Amino acid sequence: MSDHPAGVHVVRIDDVPWEPHVMGRSIRKVLDTDPSVDSYVHYRYSPPGGGNPKIRRLHLSISESFFFLSGSLPNWEFKSPEDTQGRIVDFDGGMFMDRLPFSVHGTGPDLSSPTGSTFLMWTSGGGEFEADTGESIAIPFEGVMPTFEHPYTDPIIVDSRSLEWRSHPRREGWKWRPLSTSAKGTITPRPVSVVYIPPDWHGSDELEKVSRRAFLFVLNGSMSLLLDGRREELGEGAYARWDPGSELTVATSSPVGCTTLVVGHDLAGS
Repeated sequence: MSDHPAGVHVVRIDDVPWEPHVMGRSIRKVLDTDPSVDSYVHYRYSPPGGGNPKIRRLHLSISESFFFLSGSLPNWEFKSPEDTQGRIVDFDGGMFMDRLPFSVHGTGPDLSSPTGSTFLMWTSGGGEFEADTGESIAIPFEGVMPTFEHPYTDPIIVDSRSLEWRSHPRREGWKWRPLSTSAKGTITPRPVSVVYIPPDWHGSDELEKVSRRAFLFVLNGSMSLLLDGRREELGEGAYARWDPGSELTVATSSPVGCTTLVVGHDLAGS
């Protein structure tokens, strides 16, 4: 972990220890937390196999976002409590899911992963799956169904590999794949994108002040990022977060370029 002032956090996954997680045999690396709202960013591993209990649930106020890095992780998605059949989505590397509150989802004994899965996960607050019974509400498969005044939601599910690379709106030569960004390429309240910086790219050392909390996770390659005047060499598996008022710019990329997941920002402005 780099010794940055408050408001900037940089860590490499190889430097973070594995620890048990509440979901069965899965384990995690805690990359970041925000105590003010109890949110977190986890690097998670779910092992091969299945046999999970047949359960459904929804979250009352917490949104969860996932970017799957490798392997396979099947999950059950439902339109509402009355939809007891649902559909199975097999999440694998390159897929993105954004789950808003009141999205009904679950697991079952027939859902089995042959390979296990690694993924990055971040939340808008607390509510650690079914461990928080005040936030995660169990939904039965039969009998009297719970009712809520809030409408049910479907998760946003995008396979980033199926998207064409677009020209980045504000960096010549860069490419990007907007995953939860508006069709016009503008920043939204929950923007997520994959950004590609070409090999041996050199930019300005002029820092730009940012206006929102955001982070990146390097998927492959590497780059040099200036954060509040400190140079960070970020390779595959590096995580960097900055808060409002921080200053940053991408200085260079490696001879093989850099591809990174970016949340809350586009690496080219505030």
